[in-house]
Amino acid sequence: MNLKRLDIFCEIIDNYGDIGVVYRLAKELKFIYKDKVEIRVILNKLEEFMELNKKAKNIGCQEIDGIIYLTNEYLAKNICTFSPANVIIEAFGCSILEEYLEKAKDESELLINLEYLSGEDWVEGIHLMESPLGAKKLKKYFFMPGFTEKTGGVIVDSLFIDRKKIVLKNKEVYMKKYLPELCGKNYFLGTIFSYEKNFLPLLDVLLNNKKENCLLVLGEKSQESIKEILENKNIEKIDETCYKYENILLKFMPFLKQEEYEELINLVDYNFVRGEDSFVRALLTGKPFIWHIYLQDEMAHMDKIDGFINQYRKTLNNSGLSKALDIHTELLRDYNLRNSNSLELGKERFENFFNEFDNISKLSQNYSEYIELKCNLIDKLNKFILKY
Repeated sequence: MNLKRLDIFCEIIDNYGDIGVVYRLAKELKFIYKDKVEIRVILNKLEEFMELNKKAKNIGCQEIDGIIYLTNEYLAKNICTFSPANVIIEAFGCSILEEYLEKAKDESELLINLEYLSGEDWVEGIHLMESPLGAKKLKKYFFMPGFTEKTGGVIVDSLFIDRKKIVLKNKEVYMKKYLPELCGKNYFLGTIFSYEKNFLPLLDVLLNNKKENCLLVLGEKSQESIKEILENKNIEKIDETCYKYENILLKFMPFLKQEEYEELINLVDYNFVRGEDSFVRALLTGKPFIWHIYLQDEMAHMDKIDGFINQYRKTLNNSGLSKALDIHTELLRDYNLRNSNSLELGKERFENFFNEFDNISKLSQNYSEYIELKCNLIDKLNKFILKY
């Protein structure tokens, strides 16, 4: 197929996950196609996008770094003169303006339904399956992100990989940028980006690890959780964003744009992340991680966690690090084993995770290399489009 123009539709619901993935996807495809392909991103609202990209404005149509961003409202008003792209990506089963879709059935060639990430076994069977549209020309296919070679993979963007290398080679520069007060000091650094969570068991382990710890707390829900659980503890307030709890420095970070967040998670020793896009970035750092998955009704999120754990174990079973693999996967499961977002204590054994930290680091590095080599969604998507 001669790809001329690409439209990506995204419906932002209540957080930064959907737009985070779509923003990253658009940037990487722009990097690959350069000016040979016009890329347009159509969004239902702009608030979250403006947080992720400070260049974005609250207007219906704008071009940022060579990518055109439109709102649904702008599209509806201009649909009479609007020509659909020959390839369309519908992110996460979002709704596409009916008038646009009717035009696309006659004028476009390929509609890709980019679904949510999952490690469950059924994903391989659905990946690249056609979804009948009843149109003469336009065909629709499922594209299923996952953790095996037979799925769509995950977004391994060259922009992130390059940024990772730069941060690792220039750690002092990035320490000065984000943590100038810790420059030259030997702190054990971690990030926390989560939904509501009781972190007392984690803090108790850090209190006794005989290290100087620094936890970088990101996002309102993580910060509110930390404040609430430490309300009656002996905490020294250093300033409005920094607290000292014995040998733990708790630093509340401001909202970071996507590129800054990527720099930070490559700078630290481990990452506790939430959602889909941050989880994949954490995997690609090659550092120990814990994934806080988006909670779903009837504990459906546990199917996704177990699906990922199964794929993770299959990939690393021959690593010779079975004890570390057991401990890491047990904590991944226990961390998410709950049916509501609350500060209720779980049964996580963080001490095992940190006791096996070096070996879990090796597992994480091995898995990062596997993902980069075998599960590159951008490569898979590009090949699918070009061969269509």
